[in-house]
Amino acid sequence: MTSPESEKTETIEPVEIDARAIKELILAEGIDLVGIADAKNLMLAYPPRPATDLMPSAKSVIVMAVAHTLGSVYAPDIMLWTRSKMQTSRLLDATAEKIGRMLERKGYLTLPISADKPVEIFKHDPETGGKFRQTRTVGFLSFKHAAVSCGMGEIGRNNLLLTPQFGPHQRLCAIVTEAPLEPDSRQDFDLCTGCNRCVDACPAGALTPDGYAVDPCFVYWSLGFKRLPPARLREWPAYIRMLRQHMKKRDLLVESGQTYITDVDFCIECMRACPAGERWKKIRPKNLTPQKSGSTE
Repeated sequence: MTSPESEKTETIEPVEIDARAIKELILAEGIDLVGIADAKNLMLAYPPRPATDLMPSAKSVIVMAVAHTLGSVYAPDIMLWTRSKMQTSRLLDATAEKIGRMLERKGYLTLPISADKPVEIFKHDPETGGKFRQTRTVGFLSFKHAAVSCGMGEIGRNNLLLTPQFGPHQRLCAIVTEAPLEPDSRQDFDLCTGCNRCVDACPAGALTPDGYAVDPCFVYWSLGFKRLPPARLREWPAYIRMLRQHMKKRDLLVESGQTYITDVDFCIECMRACPAGERWKKIRPKNLTPQKSGSTE
């Protein structure tokens, strides 16, 4: 009689470590997309986060993506999408750990970077030393820029990674490694057509035809507030009135607990409005109404 543990089959490890073998292993774990970038030639965000800052000897960055279910993206309450986000993160993280341990058994120092937290927190611009209007959080590696570096997609007007397959509807993760894997080349796409649907859908006014403003986006996405903390004394009375309006309808203490436990967001409207993504053309809803969230006017 065999135990359930003995009946489990282990993934067969490749004899030779190369890009093709690594991609096959990753896709077999249920990952939807995978690309490989040169660790020393990544497209960088700001503040810049080179992979070689995390591992000076790194040669490759493996980027993985898992699509959200489109039903969760268009669910009536954003908390239903949160569950899909959590599950995609878990699948990505588990796969990154599995592949990372395999690479280290083969003799290559490897660092999986989680699809979710932790992040670095900045109150001051690391380049100028000046204080940011709003505290910012920055990942240890910009996954979307790494994904562009290996030809997976482009960054759209909504500031999200757009892929030909899934548009903006995927979550990302990465593995930094010493393994010398053949990188994929960057590609040019025309996925963002300038339709401005994301601009029209943004409730915080963070998206305009001229660009993206991180501060109003972050405050609305993370807190559900349409106002930034005041920069001038005369703006405080209106800001306090806004806070009182929120307190009448919301329990910010309870919400904070739920946010930390289940990582609930307040907005994905730019993602929902984007028409990119070949896989979704036949099942994308024709009519779009804003999701319910804890935010108020």
